[in-house]
Amino acid sequence: MSRTLFRKQLTKGKAGELGFSEMGRSHWDEVYDYTDHKLWKEVQEKGIDFGFKNKVWSSEITVDVKSNFYYNVYNKCFQFDIEYSKWHPSKFHLHNREEEVGWIQDSQANRIYHMEIVKENNKWIATGSYVYYDLDEMRSFIYREWDRLEFTNWIKKEAYIGTVQSDYTHLIPVRVDDERFKHLVRKVHYVKTR
Repeated sequence: MSRTLFRKQLTKGKAGELGFSEMGRSHWDEVYDYTDHKLWKEVQEKGIDFGFKNKVWSSEITVDVKSNFYYNVYNKCFQFDIEYSKWHPSKFHLHNREEEVGWIQDSQANRIYHMEIVKENNKWIATGSYVYYDLDEMRSFIYREWDRLEFTNWIKKEAYIGTVQSDYTHLIPVRVDDERFKHLVRKVHYVKTR
């Protein structure tokens, strides 16, 4: 991956993390920021960006923040993508890398928060809209559906391969109005920006 692309992904990701941090401080007593890779390398390698808790809780809940909650004009609804794997083998001639598992398979966070970010005045900013779910519940569901027989495998049929901008990731699109995912999504919070 080029440094320019990495910086672009990092800048976009930081906007979502900042949005989560601001939202988190208004919801919970304590928010722990693990986004500084130099200070929290081991935690970051587990896919953990933040932890939060209220004083009466015995332990924190950990979070992996994604900056990919968006309004899909084609589907006319909000959606987010789940990264099943990176460096898809069908695009090997473009990236020359071995396939790696995606964050749905290796993140060790308790929850995933997908934040909506938009570009204004050439700068990424969080809108305040987000969706979240329990990672273990979603992972279990994804594995069960991914392993279905070919003729009943709806999830593989909907999955697609992203562009170079996403490291040729194998992505599973999740629309917030998709009944198959409703039991997994814990909260969808919209802030009207349009």
